Amino acid sequence: MQQPSVLIWKAFVDENLCVGCGKCTEACWTGAIRIIDKKAVVDFNRCVCCAICVRTCPRGAIRIVPYSFPILQREVERGEDLDEIKMQLRGIGTQLEEMERSIKEL
Repeated sequence: MQQPSVLIWKAFVDENLCVGCGKCTEACWTGAIRIIDKKAVVDFNRCVCCAICVRTCPRGAIRIVPYSFPILQREVERGEDLDEIKMQLRGIGTQLEEMERSIKEL
């Protein structure tokens, strides 16, 4: 059974275009962008998709893309047990690791 997810929008940095100038970090009022290894990196947990970074980047390295977060299923009538929640969380962790690997490969 595939887990349902919610689609939200987040800033994404194209590492091939980013030169690490830091203008996006200065503009980001949530602190979602940092320079790591001379490249901008977005913390999806902090990004509120205001798009200030997109307008600020002189190289056009940042764009807003859809990002899918899995939703934990909750079945009230059955009563969830802890093992089921742990299994769902492991699945989410695996999906996040795959996304991070894909981002690094870009």
